[in-house]
Amino acid sequence: MWMNKLLAVAIVGALSGCGSSSSEDTTQQSPTPSVTTTQNVEIKFAARVGNEDISCDPMLSLVGLSNLNPEFKDARIYISEVALVNDADELVSVMLDQDKKWQYKNVALLDFETGTGSCSNGNTALNHVIKGTVPSGNYDGIQFTLGVPTELNNYGIDGDDAVSPLDVMGMNWSWQMGHKHLRMDIKGLMIHLGTTGCEVVDADTETVDCSSSRPNRPKYQFDSFNPASNSIVFDYQKLVAGNDIDDMAPSMCMSSSSDSVCQHIFGRLGLDLTSGQCIDGDCSAVQTWIAVE
Repeated sequence: MWMNKLLAVAIVGALSGCGSSSSEDTTQQSPTPSVTTTQNVEIKFAARVGNEDISCDPMLSLVGLSNLNPEFKDARIYISEVALVNDADELVSVMLDQDKKWQYKNVALLDFETGTGSCSNGNTALNHVIKGTVPSGNYDGIQFTLGVPTELNNYGIDGDDAVSPLDVMGMNWSWQMGHKHLRMDIKGLMIHLGTTGCEVVDADTETVDCSSSRPNRPKYQFDSFNPASNSIVFDYQKLVAGNDIDDMAPSMCMSSSSDSVCQHIFGRLGLDLTSGQCIDGDCSAVQTWIAVE
C-alpha cells in the first residue's frame, strides 16, 4: 500500500514537470518583423527657352529657324511612372502623394502657364514639382515617362470617373479619345503630343482599343540626378530648333505620322514619327531638349 502511494506521487510529479516545460515553450516570443522606412522626395522641373524661364509675358529669347520671339499660349506636361535609381543601380518606383489636384496614382501634371497675359485661356495655378516617397536610401538617377500611362489615358476625363489632374479640360484630347501628354502652344505653332490610333469599342462604357496605336509616350532616364539638388529642365528652344515658325501663318504638330511639322520635333523628343516609339528603343540617347541641372 505504501509503495502504491509513493508511485502515485512520482507519476503526478512527472506529469506536473511536463506541463511546466510545455508552458515555457509556448511563451517564447516570435521574431520582430523588419520594418522598411521611407523618405520624402521632391523632384523639381523647369521649362525654359534657352536660359529664360517660359513666361506668358513678352520674351527676349528667340526660337525656330526664323528667330521668333515666342508668345506662349500654353505649357503643360503630364509625367508618369517616375522611378529613382539607387546605389545598387536598381530602379525604385516613387509612390506619388495623392493630393487630389496635381497627382493621381502614378501620373502628375506639370503646369508652367500662369493663366495671365498671352496664356489667358489657362489657369493661374502652377506646379513645377512632383512629390512622393521612396524607401530610405541613396539615389543618383531618375527615370520617367512623358505622358499619361496607357491604363489611365482614357480615364478620368469627365462624368462619374472625373479625377484631377486627368480632368483638366485643356489637356483633354477628345478627338483622339484620350489626353494630350504634352501641350506647348505659342503664337505661330501648336504642339500637342498624344497617343494616336485608338479605336472606340463601346461608346457607352467608354471602352477603347489602343493595341494598334502610336503611343507617342517617350521614356527618359538620367544617370546623374540627385533629387535633393538637381532639376529636370525642358528647353523649348531646343525642341523647335528645326522648325520654321511664322506667327502670321500658324502651323500645328498634332502627333500625326504624316505631319511634316512634327518631323523635327519628334526627333528631338527621341521619338520615331512613324511608329511613335523611342528611336532604337532609347529615347534618352537621342533626345536633345531635356537636361539635368
